[in-house]
Amino acid sequence: MLRITAKQQLMREIVDILSVLTSEAKLVWGEKGLSVSVVDGSHVALLSATIADECFETYEIEPVEIGLDLQKMRDLLTLAGPSDLVEMDYDDAVGAINVRVGEVLMILRGIDTSTMDNPNQPNLEFKSKATIDSEKLSRALRAAKFVGGEVDLSMDKNELAVSVTVEAGEGVNVKFESGELSELICVSPTHSTYSLQYLGELTKKLAGGFTNEVSLEFEEKYPLRLSWMSNEGGARWTYFLAPRIVND
Repeated sequence: MLRITAKQQLMREIVDILSVLTSEAKLVWGEKGLSVSVVDGSHVALLSATIADECFETYEIEPVEIGLDLQKMRDLLTLAGPSDLVEMDYDDAVGAINVRVGEVLMILRGIDTSTMDNPNQPNLEFKSKATIDSEKLSRALRAAKFVGGEVDLSMDKNELAVSVTVEAGEGVNVKFESGELSELICVSPTHSTYSLQYLGELTKKLAGGFTNEVSLEFEEKYPLRLSWMSNEGGARWTYFLAPRIVND
């Protein structure tokens, strides 16, 4: 059994961010909140979140897993006004998800979760970390995408740099000094390369009002880990992206 009510902003956040990687997701509703993990089709990127029960307006749950079609949910949320609440009601005996926005009721059939991935977060320790304004990071990555499909991230004790270099000398180089960052920890200089295909769209969405700051952790040939919080700390997100390995 599931019966929740949420502000439309929260539901948009959950659905929009998950949709960066996938068109369907397994939502695990527990006594203390929602948890979800998804991967892209190529298993290059992983995104996970925990949304505490206090983020919802009402939260009546018997622990249950629901497979949700994210695109259909996104379509319904386009009808929501700024002050509208989203109501979800699910009975696993029937398998139907009733979603109401204003006067509109949509009935969705739950997707079979037995065929869905159960990705686990990599257990990694990083020696470097930078926390930056989400809009600044998004702007730097959008600039990088103007000239290339891959981005080089580098960090030392003084700065974080976002750069792309392509043939004919074209390139983009954006540097953020330590004073521009909320946090900068770097034991020794490090760098790594990542695909903008999986990075640019996510950070663009984050800069659209979902969070003010994003933390980056990376090392050479290690996945990139992005982490951020929203909803006054009630929602915690983590994103992993595999590095692009260039053979010498």
